[in-house]
Order: sequence, then structure tokens, then C-alpha cells
Amino acid sequence: MVFLAAHQVRYISASVTSGFWRLIFLLALMLSCTSPVQAQMETLQSLAAIEQTVSQYLQEQQITGPYQIEITITSPDPRLRLAACADPLEAFTSPGQRTTGAAVVGVRCSAPVAWTIYVQANVALLKRVLTAGRPLPRGTVLSRADVELVEQDITRLNLGYLSDFKEIDGMVLKRSVASGMVLHAGLLQAPITIHRGEKVTILGQLDGIEVRMEGRAMTDGAKGELIRVRNLSSGRDVEGVVLAPGLVQVRL
Repeated sequence: MVFLAAHQVRYISASVTSGFWRLIFLLALMLSCTSPVQAQMETLQSLAAIEQTVSQYLQEQQITGPYQIEITITSPDPRLRLAACADPLEAFTSPGQRTTGAAVVGVRCSAPVAWTIYVQANVALLKRVLTAGRPLPRGTVLSRADVELVEQDITRLNLGYLSDFKEIDGMVLKRSVASGMVLHAGLLQAPITIHRGEKVTILGQLDGIEVRMEGRAMTDGAKGELIRVRNLSSGRDVEGVVLAPGLVQVRL
């Protein structure tokens, strides 16, 4: 059995007490202090906030239409170190800069440190448009059976597009198209209504008086097109608009 003198007991108690409070002090100090890494993180601008600012800006620039808007943001370099902005971030584009398709959006901060960053993005406008359902040769008279509605990014369709079956029904292809090709007005023409050499009726109107004469078509023409016809009575050539098969209207 070990016996300790009274002064030894007091010394040990004081040492234990001193060590306990030292430990408490160190723990409190650690909890109240921010590590250098954590402090740096708290003073850096969130890159996710920059992306959100760009996305919201691009969304606000779009005009409501019969399409679905899909925005893709190219994330800034994760190694980027920007001071945290005290004010709301401001997004902008240069004058004349497009906000559909491939776009570049600037984001700037004014305080406490002024900085500007440019972010790449892509804004797709998705819409169902008419495409060739199979390879179609030149001269095909189109019907609904020849086409399909397929979702496309219309910002990439520089030649235009068609989305209503009424726009192609009965129209003729000017050239062959491959399966899946997007149809546009430049590929189509109205069917020939009057053929060259065909006898036609020339219709003239003046002050409410209607005059009809016999004529002959000198060129082919579809409904609504301007063609050259010869008046068989006078032998003169005039221009008129095709109204229907065998009927051309001229101005008197």
C-alpha cells in the first residue's frame, strides 16, 4: 500500500486542475478560430452562383414560343479564385450578342473587389419539325405519309423549317432529300398548274368590268405564280397570275 503526504496530494490535485483548464482553453480556441483553408473558402466567390446567374439571365432573355428552352452552361475553371462579391452578381452580353444557340455571357462584381468573368453557354430551342420519313426523289408530290415530326434545336436550322402538315401537303420537291432531313420552304414548290403551250383563258378586270380572252401559256406556272401568256386575238404577250388550271388573270 502506498501512502502520500498531504502536500503531495495537494500538488497532484493542482496539476490535474491546471491541465484540465488548459485543455478546455485549447478546445475553445480551436472552436473559435477558423482554419486558413476554411477562411479562404469563405472569402472566395461561389462558382455555382456564377453559373446560376448566367442561367437565369439567359432564361429571362428568351421570348415565349412554341418550343422548349434548354440551357447548358460550361462550368468555369474550378481553379479560378475570385473574391466573394458583396453585391448581387450582374450578368450582361455585348451589344448584338445573341442569346440563343452558342452564347457568351459576362458576369461582373463591383465590390469589395471589382472583377469580370465570361462564361460560355448554349441555349437550345427544341421544337418538333417536319423531316423526310424516307429518301424522297426530286419531283415527289408530298403528303403526310412522306414526313415525320421530329424534335430539333431550331437555333441550328439556318435554312428554316416547317412544322405544319398543311405547309407540305401537295407541294413538290425541287430536289432529292435524304431520310431524316429537315424540310424547309426552299426545298418545295407548288405543283405546275398550267403548262407551256397550253390554251388558257385570260381574265382581265377594269372598273368592275370583266373581260375574257383566249390565250396560250408561253411558260409553265403554279398557282399564284406570274407567267407569260399570248393573247391569241392580238398576238401580244402579257404577264398574268395563275389563278387555277387554265385561268390567268392580267391587269388591263
